[in-house]
Amino acid sequence: MTEILLETNKGIVFEKTTSKDRCKVNVKNRDSDISHMVYRYNNGVESISSPFISWENLNCCGGWHFDESYLLTAVQKGKKLVSGIYFSSQKELDDYKENLSDEYVHFCRPPMTNGPHTTYYIDVARDGTISGFINTDEVMRIYEKLGVANFDKKLLSELFTLPLHDFINGETFDYGQPHRAEEFIITGLMLGYPIESTAWLLETHGMN
Repeated sequence: MTEILLETNKGIVFEKTTSKDRCKVNVKNRDSDISHMVYRYNNGVESISSPFISWENLNCCGGWHFDESYLLTAVQKGKKLVSGIYFSSQKELDDYKENLSDEYVHFCRPPMTNGPHTTYYIDVARDGTISGFINTDEVMRIYEKLGVANFDKKLLSELFTLPLHDFINGETFDYGQPHRAEEFIITGLMLGYPIESTAWLLETHGMN
């Protein structure tokens, strides 16, 4: 059975194919057979019920062309817990910060210069913890059903209760470059990626 999970305004399609034991999600161009990424995971596992987790968020992972304006308001609209956003000028960044209300926290990484171009970064997050917004007991149950159990439950439980600001400022770990299973799981939840997609990354990295 095949179904379309998401079709974007940039011509990207998330196509899910289900067999007896496994599911496959192929991220590809709508008008061609060019595949950008394929995710595979166990069939028969219910997706988590959370407004902060979606395939639409995974569309913004940077692996293909996406509508960057989505990230400007995704946190404010309750679609994800964290957005990593970049601007081409300090003024654009300052204007964006001025319009953030106190219910959100943010952190600005140092700008990066590449030749004549400088990029300015800001991470925006909801003010709170992962466990305050997402049912983390359900998260761990789903990972185990997907065949991912090689993680430290105690450590993960502690990370779930840390302020999101501790992640975006790099105090805990660099969420843009996770290394351990627990870090991949936290990053996936922060950015609102489907648990199925992170489970597949852990499987391909031998961390399941």
